[in-house]
Amino acid sequence: MRHRNQSAAFGKASLAALLLLGACATDALDRAPPEPSAGWTIAPPPPASPGTTGSLAASLLAGPIGPQPASASRAGDAVVDPNRPYGLAELIDIAQRSNPETRGAWERARQAALAVGLVEAEYLPEISAEALAGYQHVTLPIPPSLVPGAKFTAQSVEFLPALTVKWLLFDFGRRSSAEKAAIAESFTANVGFTGAHQRLIFAVSRDYFGLGAARGRLRAAEEAVRNARVVEDTVRDRNANGLATVVEMAQAARQTAEARFNLARSTGAEHSAYQALVASMGLAPGAVIKVADNSSQALPVAPAGTVDKFVDDAMANRPDVIAALGKVRAAEAKLDLARAAYNPTVALVGQGFQNIGGLSAQGSRYYSINDPGGNIMLQLSWPLFDAGARDAKVGIARSAVAAAHDELDQTRNVTVKQVADAYDAVNTGLAEHEAAVALVAAARTAYDAALDAYRHGVGTYTDLVNDETSLTRAQAELEDAHADALTAAAELAFVTGAITATQPSP
Repeated sequence: MRHRNQSAAFGKASLAALLLLGACATDALDRAPPEPSAGWTIAPPPPASPGTTGSLAASLLAGPIGPQPASASRAGDAVVDPNRPYGLAELIDIAQRSNPETRGAWERARQAALAVGLVEAEYLPEISAEALAGYQHVTLPIPPSLVPGAKFTAQSVEFLPALTVKWLLFDFGRRSSAEKAAIAESFTANVGFTGAHQRLIFAVSRDYFGLGAARGRLRAAEEAVRNARVVEDTVRDRNANGLATVVEMAQAARQTAEARFNLARSTGAEHSAYQALVASMGLAPGAVIKVADNSSQALPVAPAGTVDKFVDDAMANRPDVIAALGKVRAAEAKLDLARAAYNPTVALVGQGFQNIGGLSAQGSRYYSINDPGGNIMLQLSWPLFDAGARDAKVGIARSAVAAAHDELDQTRNVTVKQVADAYDAVNTGLAEHEAAVALVAAARTAYDAALDAYRHGVGTYTDLVNDETSLTRAQAELEDAHADALTAAAELAFVTGAITATQPSP
């Protein structure tokens, strides 16, 4: 009966241990983004409490820090159909599923979330099963008052299975500071994951528009070859009628050869632009994917509002600015953690065990024992001297706080410049495109007039060649201006933290 009661007690203790283990550190994965193929939504900062003051990082990082999905799974590479053309939004979707940078950022966010779980686990008791077994031979003196010069020998065999519980009750700020630092770092990693997606979206958008410009220059080069052949045929016809010189014939042949050379160069540039797009998407160099033409894509509208408005939006929405704020908060929490090391800790330590063994005295037979035992104690630990180690850790943590503030200031300075440059680039790109449209129209009119005049013998070959070259250059510049305006709009959305997969331009 006694053994059954002991087994029941041990079973209840095991069940209690399993229930406590149910709140495990891996539950903190709910803090991380659920999958690597889409950016993490940055929660807006909660409103500040009336009558309180604090850093912007503190208000930004307070409260819940992200969605808590039921499960997380890793997405595989997207399947590409080589027979259908893909637009920008579809290319970005493929890139988000295939690019290793976003998957790496996702894994780092998961690691940071698990680090929060490690700290939270320290609030629960630590339960461990232990066992000690062995043999011992002991010789002890008998008091001289009983038997002078006599000794007492004993042999024992022991097996001590035990269930040990250690629960840290008070640490005067250690765990709370470590938890704040871990939460801030998890938040920063999630924001960094969103930043990786935004960088990917911009890179794909930039290279997509770059490919469109390269294809436009290729079309201009192809038209230049056709125009050069028309001019050369016109010169041949006039030469056959005795109206064109041999020099003009040679110049026309040179012009055609030069147009073919530019066509070959433009073809190579188009191939390079395609490979740049494939690389930014994270696909293999030999990947075959049809990219939809964007030559007819509407231009973005001019930025609404002053540049100061876009700077304010960037300060509130850019992942790197928000991440820099998170790093400040994490550094401040680590400084509190380093200071908390000067405080004592109080822990509750308990153990329940079963003493199974036997004892033999003076060579007698073994007398067995099989009884339970236990203990419960409070443990106070207060480090008094560590040769300056704690002072050094506080100094390092204080320096890290200063460095985090400096990094935040630098990030803000860079942000202001990038937003101002992108804002000006959009306005400049739109103005250049408008001028390029007028330039192409004027150049085409001049070329047609020069060709007609030359055919009727009232124009010179030199004027015709100059107008032909101007038309080719104007067409290439129009393609560049179209791509530059779209790219500048995407960059403005990127540097303000507003770029998305479905709408890369403002």
